[in-house]
Formats: sequence, structure tokens, C-alpha cells
Amino acid sequence: MPIRHFTKRLFSKVAWRAYNTYWKGLNYNTQFSRAVEILDAPLETIEAFQTERLEQLLQHAFQTTPYYRELLRTAHADISQIPPLEKEDIREQLNRLYSTAFTPKQRIRNATTRSTGTPLTFYQDRNYWNQRNLSTYYFDQWADWNFGEPQLVIWGSPADLEGDAHWKHRFNNYWRNQYWLNGFGLTDTAMWAALEKMRHDQPQTILAYPSSLYQFAKFIFENGLTLLCKFKGIISSAEMLHPYYRTLAEYVFKTKVYNRYGSREVGVIAMECEAGRMHINCRDLYLEIESPDPYTEPGEILITQLNSYAMPFIRYRIGDIGLLSDEMCPCGNDLPILAELLGRTTATFRTRNGTLIHGSYFTEQFHDIDGVTQFQIIQESLRHCVLKVVPDEKWTETTRYYLVQSIQGALGTMVVVTVELVDEIPLSPSGKREYTISKVDSDIDDL
Repeated sequence: MPIRHFTKRLFSKVAWRAYNTYWKGLNYNTQFSRAVEILDAPLETIEAFQTERLEQLLQHAFQTTPYYRELLRTAHADISQIPPLEKEDIREQLNRLYSTAFTPKQRIRNATTRSTGTPLTFYQDRNYWNQRNLSTYYFDQWADWNFGEPQLVIWGSPADLEGDAHWKHRFNNYWRNQYWLNGFGLTDTAMWAALEKMRHDQPQTILAYPSSLYQFAKFIFENGLTLLCKFKGIISSAEMLHPYYRTLAEYVFKTKVYNRYGSREVGVIAMECEAGRMHINCRDLYLEIESPDPYTEPGEILITQLNSYAMPFIRYRIGDIGLLSDEMCPCGNDLPILAELLGRTTATFRTRNGTLIHGSYFTEQFHDIDGVTQFQIIQESLRHCVLKVVPDEKWTETTRYYLVQSIQGALGTMVVVTVELVDEIPLSPSGKREYTISKVDSDIDDL
């Protein structure tokens, strides 16, 4: 290993430890050992831990949160009798969901990334983030990630940030030993640059949106390129991992793709192990399937976040559909298994000159537009897009013009954009509303 690579990894490993111990106020060695002890424990120990933490959370919610004090009626409520927490409940009851045990300064504001068309604002606290980080570290190590090792991140990179935000992002990437490839706009130029950076830095793992990972792998495959670095694992997160995404990525990068399921609201929900099963993160959350028989009949996933005390998430309807398994995993880990996950994928759009635009680009651009309650963009072809809009009383022709111009600015001025005003965005077969759909180049040839 070249001395510069060894030195950078050592520096990054020390920086990670300092980040957790001093900046986050986390006694890393002790707490990470405790986290591993629970996540590697026998099923009986895991279930007892969950029961205890669930009882503590419900008592806290009843005693300190106006919303749950009225809803629960008692500090010893049966969780199965509590109505699910809907996204609309959070929007309408946000001020009553805060815990009075936390001051405004102790609450950390967060929001969804607008991939669902309408963003959701909520609050967390430092302990939640510390515990979330510990679990993320544990599960990512299943893909052979470790502190200090170089990593390629194909994500919604804030590449257009300016000033302090831009330099903070670059500094964080440096000490974390990460290189970002912007998943919001995969151009040939950007992917060629990423390949050169990979040759220079020799990343050992990849963290990526599944659709962006697929597009990068396809670029490498179609250009007949040979990678000069060896990967130990790939972590796929934030979207559905379609089989053809996995097939091509594993073929091109010569390593296993590990699917990670999580959300900004509740953290890591489940992670795929070496044996290919999705293990539920029972240390941080309690997962239910809203179904008469969650082992045979899929239903909506309800999440109770066991560490979210500043603003409790109890039986939160996350918007995905799943199915449980009662099998024992051959990997030896006793964490319960999420047998099936059905959810929305964010489409990747293609322009006539071959530029790839991540669907989240549009949901970011259309956030908080006056006159738009919901929207759906469908790329019918390279020359035609349909924009469906659920308007409100603020809708104007100026809004229509802005939306059309935004789409044409990304996909090309020759693209015809048909705007349809509708009463609602229909549900997809998975039970979710898909706000970005591309019908262009959705398949790959057999390898």
C-alpha cells in the first residue's frame, strides 16, 4: 500500500474516533460495544430489550407529550391499540408532538428529502443521532466498510453549495475519506472523473442510490472498461434495489451489493446480511406489519423508534409495504427478518444527449412551489414528458410556465411538456404515490 494511502486511512480513522467521542459527546468504545452486544444477541434477549425500551418510550410519551397524553390515556397502554401515526398527523399536530422534557435548543430539526412530493418536517435529539450512528456503523460493517477506509459515495451530492456550506462539505469528505459522485446528475464527464479518482484513491466500498449505482455500472459496462480497484462491498440505500440493478452492479464491480433499508425519520430499519436476508434493526426500533398475518400477507410497515424522545414516532406509517419471515438466518444472526419489501423507486431520467438526471432533482426543484399540492412527472420518451399537478387556489399560469421551464432546463428545450391538472395522484401497485417515473431505458441486456 502506498504511504500516502496508509497515512490518509490512519488520519481518517483517528478523525472518525474524534468525531464520535469529542464532537458528538459519545463514549464510543463503551456504547458501540453495548450496541454490538444487543444486535448480536439471541432472539430472546433482543425481544426482552425491545419490550423494556418500548415500555419506557410509551411512559415518556404519555408523561411529556400532549399528543400522546390525550391519545394513550394511560402510561401503560397496549401498543397494538394505538392508532398509527400518519404523516398528516405530524403536519397538523407538530407542536403537540414535541416532548416537554426537551427545550427548543435541544430539538434538532430535520425533514424528508422531498422524494414523496411533499416534505415532512420533524424533530430529533442528540441521543437519537448518536444511537442511529452506532447502528449504522454496525450494519455497514456487514458490507466490510470500516472507519478510515476510502469510500465512493454516489448520492445526492450538494455540489452546487457555495461559501461555508461548500467548504464544510468538502472538509467532511476529506476527513471521512469519501469521494462523492453526484447522483442528481450523472454526466459522462462526471463518471469519467470518478473513474480517475477511483484509480487514484482505491475505494474499498461504495455507498449509493440503487438507480445511480446502476447507471454508473452501466456506463462502465457499455464502455468496456476494466476497474483498477478492488471492492469489498457495496451498500445500496434510499430506493428500491431492483434485481437488474443488483445483477449489473455485482457483475461490474465484482463484489456483493448489500441492501440497506432506512429513512430520514427513523434511521436504519433493516440491512441485508451475507446470506441475503434483510435483518430488522430491533435495537433502535419496533417494526409491525399491518396485516392479519404478517408472515403470509403483506401489509403496511409501522415503525416505533425506540430512541426518538424529543418527538416520539410511535407506530409511524412509513409508506412501504412488507412481509415478515419466521426463518432462522443461515448467517447466524438472530435479528428478525424482513422477507419482502415493496416500495417506491425514484426514477432516473435520461436526456437526448445521454445525460442522466436523478428523479430527486425534480422533487428538490418543485419543493414549496405556490399553487402545487402534489405532482407527478412521467418521462414518456426522450421528447415528451407529462406533468400531473394537483393545484390549489394559488395556481397560476406563471406557475405552469416555471414548472415547464424547469423540466426543459434539465431535459432539454426540445422536450414537449404536457401539463395536466388532476384531482389526485393515483397510487402505484406498491401502495405508494410515485412522483417521478421514467419509461426510458428501463431494462438491460443479459450479461
